[in-house]
Formats: sequence, structure tokens, C-alpha cells
Amino acid sequence: MGEAARRRAAAARRHSTGEITVRDAVRGEGQHVRHLLDRHIGGEGPRDAADRIDHPQRHDDGLWIQLVAERDGVIVGALATGDIFGKPHIRTQPEAAAMIGRHAEISSLVVHPNARGQRLGQRLLAEVERRYMDAGYQLLSGEFVARNTHLRAYYGDAGFMVGKSGRPVVIIFGAEMISPLEPNDDAVLFWKVMRTGPTVVDLSSVSAAEGTRLVERAVRAAQGDTLSDGK
Repeated sequence: MGEAARRRAAAARRHSTGEITVRDAVRGEGQHVRHLLDRHIGGEGPRDAADRIDHPQRHDDGLWIQLVAERDGVIVGALATGDIFGKPHIRTQPEAAAMIGRHAEISSLVVHPNARGQRLGQRLLAEVERRYMDAGYQLLSGEFVARNTHLRAYYGDAGFMVGKSGRPVVIIFGAEMISPLEPNDDAVLFWKVMRTGPTVVDLSSVSAAEGTRLVERAVRAAQGDTLSDGK
């Protein structure tokens, strides 16, 4: 075995032993997460993910959670999430302030290949879902690149609904806010309603006209619920 092969084997052994701990990322670990994303999956943008860990004060609206999975002192997984209405380009909109604290978005999830097959990604998802539930959030969503077809079953197994490539969904938060989610043409949306409140209208398999009717019907139903609550 050559020297290069021995180094690869040693690295694989380091990633394959020891207990995995899931915890909050701390400042200074952003570049480690960026390296994982750059090398293995990509995600929302490795630089943005690293910046959110090393400079958390940039994102002070809503709850932002950056988790890492560590084994033998090495980061082998990471999950980045945040309040979708707390994003800098959204939180300035008039309706956004009232919606902060309702809808969280998964922006990146990565697991090192040598740590896969142990449901580590599911563990990260479950932990972040628990925290957002405890904080009163109602909805958790994200998207993945359509060519990664295995992720459809992956997120489905985690309890998420999964749309179709390039097709939007519409989230109705009572009678207060209608929030469309529109993926890129090569992306697939996934979502989970964690608490009673929002209605998700999946436009994946309907015509534009039928989609409009479904949204209008859901809005009327939400308005009716609001009136009933007012009585």
C-alpha cells in the first residue's frame, strides 16, 4: 500500500470510530462546515453557512440554529436553519415582522460520507424540529436539487411532504399572510407542518387555474376560522 493510500485509510478510520455528538456550532467552526459543504454537497452557499456560524449577530430576527455533529474531535455533519421571515431581504417587508416565529427554513444539511448510514441526518433534523417546536414555530421547510432523487425518500422518511421539481407551494397562515414558496427549476421543496395553524396548498400536480381555486378556498376557510375564533 502506497503512502497516499495509507493516509486515506487512516482518515477513513478516524471518521468511522467513536460516538457522535450533536451540538450547537461555535464561532471558529464555520470554515470546517464550509469545507464539508464545498466538498460533499453544496447547499445554500458554503460561505453563507460559515458566516452564520462565525458571525451570528448578522441574523437577529427569529430563531437561527446551526448544529454540528462531532466525532473524535472532527465535524462529520452540519445543519443550518433560520427564520424564513427573518432573512435580511424579507424582514423589511411590511408583513414580515408579524410572521417572525412561525416558519423556519432548512438552508443546508450535510453528512460526511464516512458518517452516513447511521441516520445522523435524521438525528440532526429531529433535534432542530424539536427546538423549533419548543419555540412555537408552526412550519419547517427546505429544498434540494432535483437530481438528488434519493432525497425524496430521505425527507419523506423524516415525515416531510415532498413536492415536484420546480413546482411551488403556497403557505397560508390563518387569514393574515399568504406566503408562496417557489423553488428554482431544478429544485424540489419539502415541508412539515409542526403545529396547527398554517395550511399548505401543494401546486405540484394541478393547473394554474385549479391552483388559484385551491388557494382561494383555503383562504376562505382560514377567514372563517378566524371569524369563529372571534365569536
